[in-house]
Amino acid sequence: MLEIFCLLWPSWRKGNKMHRGKRFRDVEFQQSQVGSSSAQSMRSQQPQQHESESQHEFQSQQHPGQEVMDDLHIQDEQVRVRLTRGSSRARDVWQLREDEKMVVECNELGQPIKRAGSLLSSFLGSVARRGQLCPLNYHKWNDMLPSYKVELLKFVQKKFVLPPESHDWVLKSLNRKWKEYKSKLKADWKREGMTEEEVARVCPPDVYHHQWRELVHYWFSERGQTYSDIGRAARAS
Repeated sequence: MLEIFCLLWPSWRKGNKMHRGKRFRDVEFQQSQVGSSSAQSMRSQQPQQHESESQHEFQSQQHPGQEVMDDLHIQDEQVRVRLTRGSSRARDVWQLREDEKMVVECNELGQPIKRAGSLLSSFLGSVARRGQLCPLNYHKWNDMLPSYKVELLKFVQKKFVLPPESHDWVLKSLNRKWKEYKSKLKADWKREGMTEEEVARVCPPDVYHHQWRELVHYWFSERGQTYSDIGRAARAS
């Protein structure tokens, strides 16, 4: 029996070593496959991740800290409409060609909306500060003749395509901005203790002299003082 075991031992040992070597190679091959799959998966994910980061960077450069603005619709005399995008201000409206107008949309209340509505509001503010369009020597908005307000509306329509339901809003907005401008002039140029002549002598650079003198005279008049007191009391309440 011992002799048989001695004869079989070398071959069994050799076979066992070969079997263990095979198992080791199988494990090594499986690990290599797993590593290769992981590396391939990582390589396949890297372009997608890079593409996503590049897209985010591109979007950030497009609108750094800003929301996407809606397009402006510019209409010419042939009723052809072109779209424009980018920063626009009231001065850009003044510089429109004579045959071009901005198209304005309104909500159900007749109030201009979207980007064109915002530009219209800014434009009306600049109109209210121009003495040849909204003279300062009228004491009250209601003192202006209705025909004058019609002409004022026609002037705005030279720059904007306005829905009919917005006309009332436009005139009310002009009224409010005109009053605010006059109040700002009074706050900036009329100081406590100054006489009418002292205030009238220094005319703001963007105001007509004759309109300034009449406006200052109104401030110092009894009617002007009364309305000023009423307004002050209303703001305090």
